[in-house]
Amino acid sequence: MDTEILAKVSDVPLGRSISVMTSDEREIALFNVEGTIYALENQCPHAGGPLAEGDVKDGIVTCPWHAWEFNLKTGMCINAPNHCAAIIPISIEGDNITLKQ
Repeated sequence: MDTEILAKVSDVPLGRSISVMTSDEREIALFNVEGTIYALENQCPHAGGPLAEGDVKDGIVTCPWHAWEFNLKTGMCINAPNHCAAIIPISIEGDNITLKQ
């Protein structure tokens, strides 16, 4: 099975986020928090806001549309715990961020 490379670690600056598209056209938000890369589906479950454009503080991303907050490790919504952002399984291989198959 082929490994899909989403981005390079160096593409995601420390304290920043980017969005990338998978080969099957899913949009993924990648976050670099203190050197650890987290990946969530780049769509807020509330209204579809782009999570990669949200502010990140203390491991929490705030959706830029309606300020819903999501834990980057668990995907759990702070505002409404029954709404979670989908965590995307990734691995780091050298400088490559790869989608786990």
